[in-house]
Amino acid sequence: MISVFSIVVGICFALFALWYGSKTAADKSPVLRIAVPDNAESSSEWQRWAQENGYKSQGGGLWKKGTGMLTSATEIRFEGKEMQVCECVNYLFGTNRFALNAPSWMGRPVRAAKLKALNGLLAQWQIEPVSFG
Repeated sequence: MISVFSIVVGICFALFALWYGSKTAADKSPVLRIAVPDNAESSSEWQRWAQENGYKSQGGGLWKKGTGMLTSATEIRFEGKEMQVCECVNYLFGTNRFALNAPSWMGRPVRAAKLKALNGLLAQWQIEPVSFG
């Protein structure tokens, strides 16, 4: 009986930590905004990079990688001459979105790999690399 209780308490703690960590990151760093060239979304560099890195078009300038169920998903949205990049953490009761480069412990090693890949694309466009804020 004690072991079942311990498991339930552990799951509740893990969900709280997931919610609190992502909520704090979202409050401090809601979205990463990057100025990009005209028609960046339709460029050959973007199309190649998105395919190589597993991003799928959702329509309306939104590209997404992952589901966010057991790992965070990444959303990239193009609006005019701006690219907006955020991580999406799903927990049982909602989703928190925060900047890919947010100074948070939430998924930092995975986000570091995503930043490295994103910086490769930015280098092709001759844009300064992004680092953790």
